[in-house]
Amino acid sequence: RRANRPRRSGRARRPRGVPAGRGERDPTPSGSVLWTRVAPDEYREGAPLSVQVARDDGFQYLAGVYDAGTTGPDRDYTVKVDLDGRLDAGRPYWYRFQHAGTVSPVGRLRTLPAPESSPDGVTLAVCNCQDYRNGYYGAYRHVAGDDVDYVVHLGDFIYEHAGSSPYDGRDIALPSGSSIATGLDDYRHLHRTYRSDRSLQAALAAHTLIATWDDHEIVNDRFYSYDDDRPYAGDGSHPRNDDEEFMRDLFAAGIRAWWEYTPARVRYDPDAELLDSLGLYRSFRFGDLLDLVVTDQRLFRSAPPESDLPTPLATSLASEPSGPDGSRTVLGTRQREWFRDEVRSSTATWTAWANEVIHMNLEVDVRGAKAYSVDSWAGYESERQSVARDLGAAENAVALTGDLHSYAAGYIKESYDDDAQSERLGVEFVAPAISSANLREVLDLPDGPMARWLLRRAVREENPHVAFFDSHHWGYATAEFTAEAATYTAYAVDKSVPASEADRRQLAQFRVPAGATSLQRQ
Repeated sequence: RRANRPRRSGRARRPRGVPAGRGERDPTPSGSVLWTRVAPDEYREGAPLSVQVARDDGFQYLAGVYDAGTTGPDRDYTVKVDLDGRLDAGRPYWYRFQHAGTVSPVGRLRTLPAPESSPDGVTLAVCNCQDYRNGYYGAYRHVAGDDVDYVVHLGDFIYEHAGSSPYDGRDIALPSGSSIATGLDDYRHLHRTYRSDRSLQAALAAHTLIATWDDHEIVNDRFYSYDDDRPYAGDGSHPRNDDEEFMRDLFAAGIRAWWEYTPARVRYDPDAELLDSLGLYRSFRFGDLLDLVVTDQRLFRSAPPESDLPTPLATSLASEPSGPDGSRTVLGTRQREWFRDEVRSSTATWTAWANEVIHMNLEVDVRGAKAYSVDSWAGYESERQSVARDLGAAENAVALTGDLHSYAAGYIKESYDDDAQSERLGVEFVAPAISSANLREVLDLPDGPMARWLLRRAVREENPHVAFFDSHHWGYATAEFTAEAATYTAYAVDKSVPASEADRRQLAQFRVPAGATSLQRQ
């Protein structure tokens, strides 16, 4: 499709990014990427490694047995198999790996619908921000049992920190002995630790994953300084932030570990320059019903505006908007042009965007002045407005957003300065954290209906384009798309109790009719 177009000559080299080329979509109508890890003590060099794929969960009707290649300590014993071109469109399959007499647990995948098909509906479970040390993954136990088609993960799959946890069994000790990741061994250990959670395993075994990342897969609020030609942790959040060579190696290690542990069909070149090493951004077509555009909002992000306010939150605040400075970018030049082409040429009923950080204004009152997060799209105002115009040109645009550790539903606009006059260009659905700290926890807010109502009221008074907001709960969201409507459902799942004891309840549901940018509370 459109991502296969060759790059035009004469583009500026910086901000740059690997162009999304042929085959960089997962799943596809004819396959998926399957992932596993062989236990090191069970690995036998030279022994066959294969994956068996069937049309039923009893493996009576085999679709094929495929060579899974090789692995070993150089890949931390991880295995990825690309089945593109081998399966039928729009249906589930079951799979299991085999090596040296050992058989893995069974997983399930779902191929994309055929491009020319008209699916009745597509349902996505939307998850993000799962600090292992800050709670249990009861949300994933419910995702595993949900009747959804795919899981979209918006990032912060791991956090870079180690240490003790107030939750039993959730302590992390890194191989380096440090309290924060310092290299490849630490990042690999973090991915292994997070993936050891049984509820997360169950969710990823039950549903095909579509993933992007956010900042904590490497360091907090990370960005690339094009002036200095080097990467940084935001607000000096890594103790060796001033060591350029160390930070380059650290970012490269985080990228490699993410690629090893994520079943995504993306281009990875460990020998390339840092900004050219990973081509994460890609798109997925669900027949004529839905186009899903997945972006990378961290690798090519330039330096944010200067922050000038103290804050108890996990990101910096500033008192003045970022202004019209067009040099600041979240997406980088190549990805920005690719995004424009993808969104504006979409002919599907719905155009969804897997968006890591909130696009809507979310101003808060700090010391009597309005403030905003410099790590959100508000810190990159010129590009934010341009992205909004692109979304407004698409059919029924929906942003699926993470990072905020809160639930929200509202309207995307080119300008949020005058909510009464500015046009609605799409809607934004924000999924909460699985377990990471939200406002209730960070600010030690009281719980109860009145406290929740007061917080929602305060947010809406400052941000009238936000129809719903909740930062008292944890959980996940679903987004269901049909020809008639898109429906956002917010689920609360307690992260303070073991997953087996965590009940689920519905917090809110909003419906957006096709052809009408209108949030309807259900």
